[in-house]
Parts: sequence; C-alpha cells; structure tokens
Amino acid sequence: MAALTTQPSVRRQSLKSLPRPALPSLEAGQTLLKLGRRGSPHGRVFKLSSCGTLLEWKSPSFFKSSSITKVDMSNVARITRGQSTVPFGRVKSSPKVASKESQSFSVIYENCYGVETSLDIIASSEEEANLWFDELNLLKTYLNEERCQVDPVLRFAKRAWGHADSDKSGSLDLKEINAVIQRLNISLTNAYIAKMFAEVDVDNSGLLDFDEFLVLMDKLGKRADVFGCWSALIDGSMFENNCSTTVATMTEAVAKAAISQTELRKQKISSDVFHRFLTEVQHMAVTLEQTKIKIAVMKSEEEEQDDTVSYRGFVSYLTHDDNSAYGLDTSVVYQDMDQTLSAYWCASSHNTYLEGDQLRSGSSVSRYINDMVKGCRCVELDCWDGKDGEPIIFHGHTLTGQIKFCDVIAAVRDYGFQTSPYPIILSFENHCSIPQQQRMADICEKTLGDMLCVPELREDGMMPSPEQLKGKVIVKAKKLKAASADEEEEVDDDAIEQQSAASAAGAHLEDDEPTTSPRSENDSSPKKVKKPKIAEELSNITFLSGVHFHAFEQSKAEAKANEMSSFSEPKTEKLLGKSPADWVEYNARQMSRIYPAGKRIDSSNYDPVPSWNVGSQIVALNYQTGGVSMHLNDGKYRDNGKAGYLLKPECLREGNFDPVNGPFPPSEKTTLKIEVTSASQLPKPGGSAKGEVIDPYIRVELHGVPCDEKHMRTKTFDNNGFNPVFNETFKFDVKCKSLALVYIAVYDSDSLQDDFIAQTCVPLSCLRPGIRNFQLYSLNGSDGGEFSHSSIMCKISLE
Repeated sequence: MAALTTQPSVRRQSLKSLPRPALPSLEAGQTLLKLGRRGSPHGRVFKLSSCGTLLEWKSPSFFKSSSITKVDMSNVARITRGQSTVPFGRVKSSPKVASKESQSFSVIYENCYGVETSLDIIASSEEEANLWFDELNLLKTYLNEERCQVDPVLRFAKRAWGHADSDKSGSLDLKEINAVIQRLNISLTNAYIAKMFAEVDVDNSGLLDFDEFLVLMDKLGKRADVFGCWSALIDGSMFENNCSTTVATMTEAVAKAAISQTELRKQKISSDVFHRFLTEVQHMAVTLEQTKIKIAVMKSEEEEQDDTVSYRGFVSYLTHDDNSAYGLDTSVVYQDMDQTLSAYWCASSHNTYLEGDQLRSGSSVSRYINDMVKGCRCVELDCWDGKDGEPIIFHGHTLTGQIKFCDVIAAVRDYGFQTSPYPIILSFENHCSIPQQQRMADICEKTLGDMLCVPELREDGMMPSPEQLKGKVIVKAKKLKAASADEEEEVDDDAIEQQSAASAAGAHLEDDEPTTSPRSENDSSPKKVKKPKIAEELSNITFLSGVHFHAFEQSKAEAKANEMSSFSEPKTEKLLGKSPADWVEYNARQMSRIYPAGKRIDSSNYDPVPSWNVGSQIVALNYQTGGVSMHLNDGKYRDNGKAGYLLKPECLREGNFDPVNGPFPPSEKTTLKIEVTSASQLPKPGGSAKGEVIDPYIRVELHGVPCDEKHMRTKTFDNNGFNPVFNETFKFDVKCKSLALVYIAVYDSDSLQDDFIAQTCVPLSCLRPGIRNFQLYSLNGSDGGEFSHSSIMCKISLE
C-alpha cells in the first residue's frame, strides 16, 4: 500500500477548547415511558449522569428500593425514530403503543455482555420526542468528535475522572482513587497506591484535583515499550541497523534507567528527528514541512507552539487513530468501482431479520437497519403470506417472530445508504402466493421509487458496475421463464435445509405453510417438486435471477452474467474440495451466494475465508452472532471506506487461479513480522468494569489460502490488563498476500476456560509498517464504552 501523504487538518484540542453542546433536557432529566421486558410501558426518570457520558434511570429492585441502570453513550450504535425494534414489535398490537409511533424512539447500544440491545422510549408528545432525539444525537456526535480531536491520553484520564467524581466535587480522595485503579484492570497494593497518591498530592490536602490526577495517570500509564522507543529516539539508537532494532531491545536498554517525571517532561526531540522516525521507521512518504504541520496538529493549545515533540506528544501520536495499523487511506473509497458487479466481494448477511437463533428468536426491522448502517450491502428477506393480505418476513417452519415486508422495504429506503452509496441487494426467499407476490412488487415500486433498479447488461454481456448503480436497490430472486408453469424443477437447498433444521429441533409447522420433503445434507440427489409460481410483477423488478446450479461447465456454456446460484455450507465444502479453480473461473463471470448450514440453529457462523478465496461475492453470515467469522468479516469490509464492496484481486478477476493448490504469483509473496510489544487499557470479560484483574495473552493469526494459515500466541502476563508488555515477535511467510487477513485476539488466561476479551482484524494489504496501534473491538464489533481506549501496540515489517 502506498504510504500516507496527507496530514490531518484539525488541531488536537484540549478538553476545555472542544465545545460541549447544550443538552438542557438530558441534564435536567424527564419522565418518559420505557418499554419493559414484557412490553408494558413504565414511567422512568431519565437524565444524563454527572460524568456527562452516561444516560441513566432508576428502576424498582426486589432487593432494594431502586437500582440505577446506565447506558454509556459512547457505546451507542444509533438512535432511531419510530417503532422498529423487537420490543416495540411485541406490543404493536396495543393501541396505546401503536398510536404513539411519532412519539417513539430507540437507543441501540451494546450492553455489558457484548449483546446489542435497545432502550425503547415513548415521549409524552412528538415535540418532546424530537428534543430527546436531537440532544441524544448531539451528545453522540460530540463524543465521536472528542475521540478524533482530543489527545487520547487526556481523553482517557477525563473518562476515568468522570466515573470517579460522581458528586462533581472537583476532587478525589484516596478511597475514590482506589476505586479508579480497580476499574483500570491493574493489581496494585493499597500501600503502593497510597504512596503514589502522596507523591502527586503536592498541596498535601488529601485530595487530588484534575491536574494532580493527570500526573497520577501518567505514572500509572507509563509503558516500558513506549519509553524504550522514546529513549531510542533521544539517543539515536532507533535508527541503527536500518531501523531493524526490536522494541524489546529498546525496552531492555532502558529497563534500569532512572528518570523522574519532571526530567521526562523536559525531554524533547526536534522535527528533524521526528521526520526521520516517520520516514525510516514508519515508512511514510512525508516531507519535513509536512512533518512540522503534523507536529503542530498534534499539540494542544496549552503546549508551547514550536517544532519539537515532547514525550507526552510522542505517546499521544502512538496511541491516536492517526497511527492506526489499519491504513488511513482505506477510510475513504479508493478502489476502482467501475468494474462489473461480479468483480467485487459484497458484505452480506443471512436471515437478516433474526435477533438470535434460527428457531425461536425474535425478528425485527432494526436488524436490517443495524446491518445496513454497518455497511452490509446484501440483506435477506424470507417472504411468506400474511393473514391480512400483507406479506410477512420470518423463518418459515419455525417459531421465530414475524415482521411486515413493507416495514423492511421502508427501512431500506430510509437507512440503506447512510454508510455507503453503493447498491443494496435484496435477496428474496419467496414463499408467497401470487397475490402477495404482486403486493411485494407493488410495495417495492411505491416505497423505493427511483431507487429500485432493473439494469440492462452491458454490451459485453457483463453486469453494470457498483459506480453505475450508486443509490440503487436491486432484487435477487427467481424469475419467470418461458417454460410451462407446471414444469417441475430442482429445488434450491435453502427451503429444504430450513425445514430439515426445524424438524430436527422439534419446531412445528403452521397449518397453512407449504411443505417439502426434508433430505439429508449429504444427499446430493435432486428432489422434484412442483415449480413455484412466480408473479410476473415480481419477476419484472428482479435483476439477479436465482437459478439452480448443475455444473461449472454448464454455467460457463449457458448462463447469463446476472444468473446466480446459492450454495449451502455443505455443498460449498464439497465443491471447494473438488474444484476450487473451476469455482474461481465461475465467479469471474457470475455471482454466487454462500449461506450457513441448516444445522446451525444457534445462528453460529462458518468460516467465510475459503469462499472469499475462490471469489464468491455474497458470503452471507449471521451478523447477530459475534465470533471469529464476523470479526474477519468486519475487518475485511472496514476497507475501502466501508463501501460494502471490495474489488477482488486480479488473480480472482481473471479466473485462472487455484487458491488451494497454487501456484502463486511471485508478486503475491511477502514475509510479515509482527512484534507484539504491549496492550493498553484492556477491559474485563464482556467489557465489564467490574470483576477480577485479568491475566491477558494475545493470539496472532493469519487467515487466507490454506498454506498461509498460521496461529501463534504470546506468553500470559499476570494481573495486568492496564499496560501489559509482551515484546514477542512472530514471523509469517506469506504466499498470497492479497487474500490474507491478520487477526489478533486477546484472552484472559483461566484455569477452567480462557475468557475472550477483545479482537481486531486487518487485511494484510491494508497493514501499515512501523510501530503501530491496533484499535480493539468487542465480541460483537463495538469500539465504544470500555473498548474506546483499548489497543495493542506492535512493530510491523513487510519484506
């Protein structure tokens, strides 16, 4: 990847200079109706906490008069108007709730267990709902801006201070400091804490003000590896041996160095030294003048405005998003978006409507909104006849919740293009009668209007590009053919697997649901049933035509570019084992969709990497289920400005490539070295602020073509999740770098079962060399709340 040449244009601000928005309703507090667990609305007083980042309310408790519940606003994904969530869906039949849709809004956030949930509110009037909706969004925007513009060291200290100074007294005593340190996930004796407290309490008042607290945080947060790098810059040893010195060596060199905080604050490096660091160690193509601009941006308004960098400024640079291991130029759309649609991987979800498992969980419109806002571009709609003539969406033959088709299409219109302007694919599993199929088509045309698109194939017979389809919605479904409607055809695996899984789990079929004969996943013989009738109106709005797959040779000879097939997980594994090269060639011409096996009733996910390796475009995953598969998916699609479309590498677009057996082009080979130096501000399991101090270790994995797959781990660092130092180096000899993903996960070592802590994933093509910072994410992909400051520092080299 080309080195970053642009510089941030906004000066790093202090906490005082970043204006906080006026939030009169939130700060004063107000009684609003909250939907309870069972759906009934209860009056609760909501207000902003004293630290200014938590929305809190009191709830009755069995054990005490009341308990305070809090939502960390930095952990909020979005705030939506209306009644699109599962709790609202359960009570929409109630006139008292349904009649107040304009007064309703939901705060969607990740709770302390890493599960996305919603706080569902009904205001007393539409005006009141507007006030709260606007102020909550203002606060969310402010917290995002603060994260980008404020020195991360200062921002973390402010967050810790806000949680501790609950009475807004402007000072903290020793007891409150002890509570802060417990929350920081570090094990220190009371005597040691008291000694540090006394050292920074310069006026001997027994209380720390914010400036004294900052000095304490500097003492606590001093990281041996960062100090080692700084010292190597001071004495010039970092540039020896072509800058190949490991951070571990730098750390060892200063392990016994005794330097006071006062002396450290006086140390500075010149712009020339920092420029050399950026160009020789960080491999950035920047001029000295650009380096000076960068230094000016890094400084807060309180600092001396010269061309030097202090230790505090160096730490701020290393831990800021500007130093992310994930290439900054990938945060915007930079790839060629004018290729045919089949030349791209497309972020895709499976059974998008489901909140949980495949048999009994709720369904919600909010799930569609969530996935589309995350950048998902292909969503699935299982469509069935509704009893009132309106099509519904749910997992057929099961006890899952039901939502209206029209509500989902309205959500696509309203939220589909908030994150990405590139086309949304609606993947219809159509089980509706002809009249309700006609209703589906009517809803799509009236709701989506000009967004709905049925494009023509290009002159070369290929599909149009994502650029040509910007802002458009295209439908993938079965189309009418010239053959007789009574002709029999082979059934797609979707319906068979769906019913097979339901039957195996003991779910009951509705009396009016159509049935098919379940078969084993290993039974390759096609089953004949009556060809489902397709309404002409629905066929007319369909662009991607779902067809049954027979053989690669037949598809090559007969299929049009916009004809595509769906492959179940078992069938995918079988084809991957037999003919990966043929599948690459197929995917260079047409699109294929992969989906989980029917036996995954818990909504777990399969490994998406093998399907990406053969160029399958729509690799559908259960977005509601956190885990390695979704972590890889999130990391992959964070690239290209979260457009949801990624241009496949040339070897997959040309179609003459075998990802399993090779050979691999020499240009694809590289050697990756990752020195895991340290971690910072790791949360406790589930992102909790409470519990025992963790014993972290880090797993470093490479995912890609089979010969590149490799998993390694560091030693365990006992009793420190705040600033553990590892200084371990891992080497990967990579054969196909354009298909490789670097996955890093943090675990808490435990005698019974190790607990997952956090994770991150970066495509190797997006990885920046140098001493870089990896932002960590929760199990479900959130970087808010306790994860907003969590990171891993590594030295990366690519040879």
